[in-house]
Amino acid sequence: MSLKKTFAAVVLSTSLVLGSSVAAMATESNEVTSPVTAPVASPTPKPRPWQEYKAAMTVFKNAMTQFKAERITFDAAMQAHRTAMTAYNTARKPINDAFKASVDSARTTLKAALEAATTNEQKTAAYNAMKTSISAAVSIREAAVTALGPVPVKPVKPAKPARPTAPQKPVKPTPAPTATPN
Repeated sequence: MSLKKTFAAVVLSTSLVLGSSVAAMATESNEVTSPVTAPVASPTPKPRPWQEYKAAMTVFKNAMTQFKAERITFDAAMQAHRTAMTAYNTARKPINDAFKASVDSARTTLKAALEAATTNEQKTAAYNAMKTSISAAVSIREAAVTALGPVPVKPVKPAKPARPTAPQKPVKPTPAPTATPN
């Protein structure tokens, strides 16, 4: 009987050290028992880096196809914008030419008035006349530009999608050198 008690004590102490799986064997029972196992989580496969990369590349290829379609639309919109800007600038050129001609006329008039002026009051009156004629030309030009309408808006360039990077192969660690005793 002493041998059984010693064996039971050894089994009990190792079961305390090792865990619950060995403790089930320490009981004196004739029943067949199954080993105790921890609950196992549902097996969900971990995605591997290359699988993630392939999925990212599929998304990238779809995004590139969409980008190419948007790029074709953008090119057509840019061509329409160039045409609209050419028409806008062509319509604005006579307005700017008329403004420049009226400013040049005001300067010529000022120059002639200053040459003919003998007093400071005449010179001041000539400068005031020039300022008045230039401000009238500015208001005429602004009204004409406003009548043209807003400047055509440039279309927004589509953004190119970023290409995913391939996963790096794991580097095997090199064993650390050990010191050899002499």
